[in-house]
Amino acid sequence: MNFAKDPSVRKNNPGRIGPMLALVLLVTLLLGCNRDPQKFIDKGNLSFQQGKYPEALIFYGRAAQLNPRLPEAHYKLAQTHLRMKSWPAAHAELQRTVELQPENWQAQLDLGRLELVGGKAQDARDRSQLILKSNPSSADAQLLLADSDAALGNLTAAIEEANAAIAMAPDRAASYLNLAQLQTRNGDTKGAEANMLKAQSLDPKSTVPYMLLGAFYFHLKRISEAEKQFQSAIAVAPEDPAPRAALAGMYSSQNEDGKAEQVLTDAKNQLSSNPAAYRLLGDSYLAQGKIDKALAEFSSLSAQYPNDSSVQKTYIQLLVLKNRLDEAASLNEALLSKTHSDPDVLVQKGQIQLLQQKPDAAFSTLQSALSIAPNNAIGHYQLGLALAAKGNPQQAEKEWRQAVRIRPAYPEAWLALAKRASQKSDWRELEDMSDQLKKFAPRSSEGYLFHATARINQGDPLGAEADLLNLQRIAPDSPMYYAKMGDLRMAQRKPDEAESFFRQALQRDSANIEAIVGIIRVDLNKNKIADATKLIQDQIRKNPDNASLYLVQGELQIQTKQFPEAEISLTRVLELEKSSVAAMLRLAQLNAAKGQFDKSVSYYQNASELSPHDARILISLGEVFEQAGNWQQAQATYQKALTISAENPIASNNLAYLLLEHGGSPSVALTLAQTARRGLPNVPNSADTLGWAYYNNGAYSVAAPLFEEAIKAIPNNQTYRLHLGMTYQKLSDDARAKAEFEKVIALNPSSPIADQARRLL
Repeated sequence: MNFAKDPSVRKNNPGRIGPMLALVLLVTLLLGCNRDPQKFIDKGNLSFQQGKYPEALIFYGRAAQLNPRLPEAHYKLAQTHLRMKSWPAAHAELQRTVELQPENWQAQLDLGRLELVGGKAQDARDRSQLILKSNPSSADAQLLLADSDAALGNLTAAIEEANAAIAMAPDRAASYLNLAQLQTRNGDTKGAEANMLKAQSLDPKSTVPYMLLGAFYFHLKRISEAEKQFQSAIAVAPEDPAPRAALAGMYSSQNEDGKAEQVLTDAKNQLSSNPAAYRLLGDSYLAQGKIDKALAEFSSLSAQYPNDSSVQKTYIQLLVLKNRLDEAASLNEALLSKTHSDPDVLVQKGQIQLLQQKPDAAFSTLQSALSIAPNNAIGHYQLGLALAAKGNPQQAEKEWRQAVRIRPAYPEAWLALAKRASQKSDWRELEDMSDQLKKFAPRSSEGYLFHATARINQGDPLGAEADLLNLQRIAPDSPMYYAKMGDLRMAQRKPDEAESFFRQALQRDSANIEAIVGIIRVDLNKNKIADATKLIQDQIRKNPDNASLYLVQGELQIQTKQFPEAEISLTRVLELEKSSVAAMLRLAQLNAAKGQFDKSVSYYQNASELSPHDARILISLGEVFEQAGNWQQAQATYQKALTISAENPIASNNLAYLLLEHGGSPSVALTLAQTARRGLPNVPNSADTLGWAYYNNGAYSVAAPLFEEAIKAIPNNQTYRLHLGMTYQKLSDDARAKAEFEKVIALNPSSPIADQARRLL
């Protein structure tokens, strides 16, 4: 099209309607002609019948927009949400429906059922009575009343009400099944069995009576009868995988694994187009913890069903679990090319990158996943792991908290939060986190261990012991109970009992490091240094290639001021385990204490190469550079630490002080010092640094209270008093300035700081 020939393009023509404006008007006219909500309800009904529930929601939602007080639109929305298992949305729409149309008894019934499932049994009971008041012969309302009373603990009344429901509709199988379940709870097994059989006779083509009766017989250990019921359910509905899964589950519980596998293999072969069926065998292996068998099964399924993304994702996770990371990464990339921006696949990619020690790449990948699906709990959890690996534990904690906000039943995220609380020595928070861990992973030993640790440190030994007894119940053969009981007895100042527990832990695991360390603590507590030394030497003789034992020996030698011997032990650790960061850090500290700064720097640099995202190592390295008088290298090292952990208070504090002492920007130093003070609000050094930054920015009246606070905590610190005296001088308070300078001199007359105070006097 030649736009140059169109006069409307070349000049303003108020009499002409452009093509875009015409299109807008046409759309507006069409929309105006279609403002009948019933038309949208009809379209929604068609989509609903076809199982296109998201599409039905759009049509019903449009009808509700056109007439917000139309009960039918809200009820249709509720029914669609129920099909999609969107319970909160369904509840809201049902409430709106009954507000607009209280006599919609089916909506009232649906709402009552949701209330019952949601734990609001009294509300459900009240609603059932409301329905029965106008519809006294409603068997459904009568059953809701019975179930509500059962939930409220009124089992006798519930059984009477269930019998009344049967009297109202004697030909309904569901009523007999409902009564049977109540009778089972009440211990009336004969009555329950009779009613289940009655339900079967009324509805012989439904699998439900067979499944319930099979479960009932299994509970009573009438295994052969249970088997017949599950087999009958399979015969009634051969395309339904649920009865096959139930039969296989029963066989597994009876240790008849061969029979169980055969049932599930048949399901896979006979229902090969049903994902729920062909996954049964692999999922069964997973549930039983048979990882190798699950891996082989999902490998086969992955090849057979290359377009089933769910199968591919499970197979990739199994490869990750077996540490076959390159294969997992390759398959994940192939899946990503098919699914494009599937957030679950992106999260899996980030997880694999983390395990490949690529936290920066993982961080970027996981951020991309969360930009698409911000409520992906696993994404937030993995992003937290990436941030922790990058040396940013504060941000990691925020991500883990977001993960459990989205998915409260997320044990791995609660465990990460518990570990973080333990690192911070925040025992109250650790108790809260471990409470959640116990709630959502009741068979997890970590929950009880952390809870016991929190209680020990909060002075509650009885509570800690109760936790540890639960730990013993869960894992009776584990040395953890005995090692932790030893810790508890040490906290209670009962070293003899502590030693007994530590030795019981060693009986169960002769190389248990916690128990060995525990016994050494007992010996040191009793000043039996020779016994502690002999214990670790004996352990090393038994296990001469165990690097952890040499590390413990090195720590013992540092404790007993045997520094040359400690250096030999820690060097041996590195001979056995070249990547031991713990040994490198200890050697770096020993050499710094001896004034051998070059060796100390070398150890810190090697440790930093192995843990490149740990800002704490860089901070220690910067402090050694400061001790060596190399402030330029110290400054560069602190800056590098802040690129890893931007809010790190120690790096911020140290860098701020260096800038102030060596001609750096006072405004930049002030920003850094404020960051440090936020992170270290109760540390005198951060108060002094922030005060010095304010001083160098001319804010003397703001600086003085900070120096006063630092001195209150450490009265004999010369630097703090010098800074306060200088500040008083600037505030023209000469008497107080003179007093501070004189105190500085009195504390250590021969120090350089004292010389500076004399000059100022």
